[in-house]
Amino acid sequence: MKLHKIVIAALALTMALSACAEQTAPAITETTGGSHREIPADNSGEKAESAAGEEITTSSGKTASGKIVTVGKDTAKAETPETEAEPAEAAEAAEAAEAEAGTEAVSETAEAYNVFADMDGIIFGFMSGVGAWETTLEVAPDGSFKGLFYDMNMGETGEGYDNGTLYECSFTGRFSEPEQKDDLTWTTEVAALDFETEKEGSDRYIEDGMLHILTDPYGLSLGDSIEILLPGTPYKDLTEGFLSWMIWQIEEGKDLPEIAIYNTTNEYVFYPDHYAMGDADTSSVPDAETGSGQEDISSIYESALNAYANQQMPDYFMMPYVPIGTFTPQKPYESVTEANLQGRWVNRYKEGGAEIEEIHTVNGDHGKIECYRDGEPTYAWNGEGTISIEDRSDRNVCPAFRITNDEGNVCTIYIRWVKDNAFYDGGFLNQWKREAPEDPADTYLYDTVTLDNLQGLWYSEYEDGAGIYMTLLNIDGDEGWIFETVDGRISSTWNGEGKVSLVMQDFMDDIRYPELLLDKKDGTKRSNIAGIYITDVENDRFYDAGFKRWYVKITPDYGKDLEYLWEPGFEVHEDGSAWIDGKNSILVIPNGEMNDDGSCLQWTIRVTNDEGTEETISHEVFGDTIYTPQAYEVVSEADVNFDDRMDLLLYCGTMGAAGVQIYDCYLNLGDRFVRCEGFTDIPDPDPDAVSRQIIGHARDGANAYVEVYYTIRGTSAVLIDEIRYEYDEEAGDYIPKN
Repeated sequence: MKLHKIVIAALALTMALSACAEQTAPAITETTGGSHREIPADNSGEKAESAAGEEITTSSGKTASGKIVTVGKDTAKAETPETEAEPAEAAEAAEAAEAEAGTEAVSETAEAYNVFADMDGIIFGFMSGVGAWETTLEVAPDGSFKGLFYDMNMGETGEGYDNGTLYECSFTGRFSEPEQKDDLTWTTEVAALDFETEKEGSDRYIEDGMLHILTDPYGLSLGDSIEILLPGTPYKDLTEGFLSWMIWQIEEGKDLPEIAIYNTTNEYVFYPDHYAMGDADTSSVPDAETGSGQEDISSIYESALNAYANQQMPDYFMMPYVPIGTFTPQKPYESVTEANLQGRWVNRYKEGGAEIEEIHTVNGDHGKIECYRDGEPTYAWNGEGTISIEDRSDRNVCPAFRITNDEGNVCTIYIRWVKDNAFYDGGFLNQWKREAPEDPADTYLYDTVTLDNLQGLWYSEYEDGAGIYMTLLNIDGDEGWIFETVDGRISSTWNGEGKVSLVMQDFMDDIRYPELLLDKKDGTKRSNIAGIYITDVENDRFYDAGFKRWYVKITPDYGKDLEYLWEPGFEVHEDGSAWIDGKNSILVIPNGEMNDDGSCLQWTIRVTNDEGTEETISHEVFGDTIYTPQAYEVVSEADVNFDDRMDLLLYCGTMGAAGVQIYDCYLNLGDRFVRCEGFTDIPDPDPDAVSRQIIGHARDGANAYVEVYYTIRGTSAVLIDEIRYEYDEEAGDYIPKN
């Protein structure tokens, strides 16, 4: 096993004074050839004691062990002077010596206060809240520490490691003697660091279907300068670098609530990880945007939820991926089975002034129909025989339940759904009920299409000759709103709020789909109703059969792993330029022929990042693009290489019949912006913080699409994997074919 050993070259040995707290001195590591050994430093310190045997405290009232005691006048006694003197002179000299000794004792113990003791038992975590990575750190009272770095990439797979790749590092080390900077700040540095970089001669190994790669600890390096910030540190004293990691932990303007370890060399923050310690109280964690401490919602969800009220659609790159392709529901009436239809069912109604009662009994594979008019049996709908169910979902019509008697005569009931105490007759549009008092709700339609299943916030998008349609739909109880934009322009039709309901409508000949109706209170004169035909509702999506597109659900925590994305504000100027206020400050200026709507193909981009780096970029959109952008649409931001700096995505064009969007990318390296080679090869790029990859999608025929996976290596986009999906009729979904 190869051991990567980092040690401090030399440690200063200090002579312990009698007033210092007892503590273990750091060790010197001596390395000879391929071996190493630790040599303990001299440790002769003892606790200072008063004549009464009490511990001497610091000026703040803390002992070296951190206990609170009271400092009395007789905390320390001076020795009797060796030379003889007059009684008055001797008393005066003794008093002066006593005062001097007491002052010296307090001063020395102040330096000896052990700030590391305040950190004992705490698991500190360095993380961004983005992606599956963290560095944990535990500090002992003597300043030694241990920790673990891990970075899980589920999408980084290969032969023998289908469960992904784990970058990891287990390490130990020691901080140097701390020095007090002010009342709430102590300084130290990483004096020793020890970790393995190889296991059995290699830096990687496969275990339990996962590739493990040994790496350096992220967040700490030998010699790094460290500040220990105590609780109560004023918000105004916290640096921008510190706050950039803590925005989701500290409310703006509030003092630091807990002790923190700040790596000032690299501006990294280790903060108590209460999830790791098992005492997390999520109700007390302030929301990243509002600081309310209520429901933990992401800024992306909040932006989408307020889109209708603000009449502004969130940035395209902030929204979730919407599946591509048409969809024909397979067996949408899943509740219509022989097992669910067992028992006695009754249908009662009036017809021509007469009381009609129909009784349907199913026992195993045998069925019986009885019909009575004013209590007398009638010829129609009377018979019994073998039951069968014909699945007709390929034609989008409900199943046919049949009873066939010995002579071959057939009685048929078209059934849409079956619940505990009712089934719905899709032919005569009424309910048959079990002989039970419970009256089931009739918001049934297809089995899955109910208002209960449609509660929440939904997003959809598609493209045609008019541009890119982005639609948000929110359903809350029996109220809802719908908001749509077309290339950023607000739709005049699908924009309103009001009551929602579900009805069964004739969509085409012999095809009936449930329709979600929104009766808009502020609709246009043409129509106050917005309608969406729905074939099926899954946990996180439903299919719009009218426009042949999917809606996907946006949950309150959506985007918590995507906080590296940023929704910038922008200001459009009369000359067609736009100032974009994101993580970077960006000015986009047209330098070619402008269209009447302010769109253009040639642009000049002037960008300044947080570190003051300024760059001017000339950019040209493809001439054969389907859509020509305006200034505010040219540049967006995303952290594509996951280094916690916002990179620039430059719109190149929307291409092909499927409307694939192509982007160029300039990586923000802090001191410069560098073009990312190969980024324009990624169709519809979508950075994924969990896998730390960029995922692209493109249509590949009428019933197929391709998903590609890229990673950023250096300043280039590198293809990792490519999967082709084809629609499978039997599975009723797209499945991978390679």
